[in-house]
Amino acid sequence: MPNQDKISLDALLDEYKAQPVGDGYIDIIVSRENYRPFASALIKNGFIVEAISWWEYLESTNQPSTYGMGGPTSKYYPGWFAETCTDLDTIPVPSDSLSTIIEVVEGKVLGEYDGHLVSFETSHSLTPAFWLNVDENWKNTQ
Repeated sequence: MPNQDKISLDALLDEYKAQPVGDGYIDIIVSRENYRPFASALIKNGFIVEAISWWEYLESTNQPSTYGMGGPTSKYYPGWFAETCTDLDTIPVPSDSLSTIIEVVEGKVLGEYDGHLVSFETSHSLTPAFWLNVDENWKNTQ
């Protein structure tokens, strides 16, 4: 019998158009527009966000990345995601605080690339991905 927590997590991924990279529950890329409600739903359902990684969203699959590397085509949107290859931003304890997650996401400064500051505030392509603390044996159904 499938674990109910895993079933609810998979439903949240679909509801908020959150796309795991690979077959686990780390690097779950979520659009800038959906990251707050997704984080809120995760917390409400008892899931813990441990860290955040960063991706560049490119609106067309033919568009080259600016500051990212390779990555997956988006399941929900017309473009693709390029991995930024930066260190993870760990979420301070307690990690069940939405305000803490928002502070980490919206305060993100990646650095300067080609003379332009890349930050969550200034670069609308910079996209968060959540790393969840769940059973390592869980495989996502996407």
